[in-house]
Amino acid sequence: MSALAKSQKAKAETFVQQAEATLNKKSWFSSSKERNQEDAAETYLQAANAYKVGGWQQEAGDIYCKAGEIYRDLLKNPNEAAKAYSNAGSCYKKSHPADAVSAYQSSISLLTDAGRLSQAAKLCKECAELYESEEVGGDANKSSVVYAIEMYEQAAELFTLEDAKSSVNQCNAKIAELCSAALDPPDLLRASQLYEDLGRNCLDSNLLKFNAKGYFLQAVLCHLANNDAVGGREALSRFEGLDYTFSDSREGKFATQLVDCVEGMDAETLATACFEYDRISKLDPWKTSMLVKVKRSIEGDEGGNDEDDFDLT
Repeated sequence: MSALAKSQKAKAETFVQQAEATLNKKSWFSSSKERNQEDAAETYLQAANAYKVGGWQQEAGDIYCKAGEIYRDLLKNPNEAAKAYSNAGSCYKKSHPADAVSAYQSSISLLTDAGRLSQAAKLCKECAELYESEEVGGDANKSSVVYAIEMYEQAAELFTLEDAKSSVNQCNAKIAELCSAALDPPDLLRASQLYEDLGRNCLDSNLLKFNAKGYFLQAVLCHLANNDAVGGREALSRFEGLDYTFSDSREGKFATQLVDCVEGMDAETLATACFEYDRISKLDPWKTSMLVKVKRSIEGDEGGNDEDDFDLT
């Protein structure tokens, strides 16, 4: 234990004792009692800060939560309570992510009730990222991926109310990615619709319209990975109608090749098309995983999940 950690822990423990003594003071007057509660909450915050400076993250989170409880339950101060729970979550992230999610959710509830939707949305996104990293496990009924999707959905809803379109798109892109590549079994139909919606949204913005082609390619890939060549062809036709530049773009040409290969059950030409595309635009892990599914659907092999046997050479 470093000297700083030791000194800060001692300081924090002293503050905790002071806060508890202040909170337990007897008073005949409600104004004095409320003042004691305010002083106790402020002293708890001093203790939590001392723990944090000393690197005692779990202890800091616990004391921030104590302050949050006083502000929420005794002083009826949702703003200070939300701030305390948010600080607790930030500390718990480093020591116990499950506690971080619990603290963040307490803050989210308070922020939502207070109409501070943007801040609540950001914390929902924090929770989603913790679930996505699998640092926080699911339970018997839901996997961590399902919880991550639900938290991204909640974040997207709150960002929508704040008209934060860029943040909404980021959340929906994560939902589509998780639905298609992490969920078991995958929900490729939902993912394809989300990618299509993202592409359509991009077309409404001069700054983002060039991103539409990438999302449209992802939507087609989801249809094909779902063993739905008809859906892939129909989506391709829609996208060509929505974006007149799509058919002549690298993404559009690649999508057309993929649909042609699936319709013709031609795995060899598919591999060649993927190799040629990868030479210019590197295939990321998500696209590779979808192309594995497409290749196996052509070959009638639905068993594996190993991307290593998809040889682009």
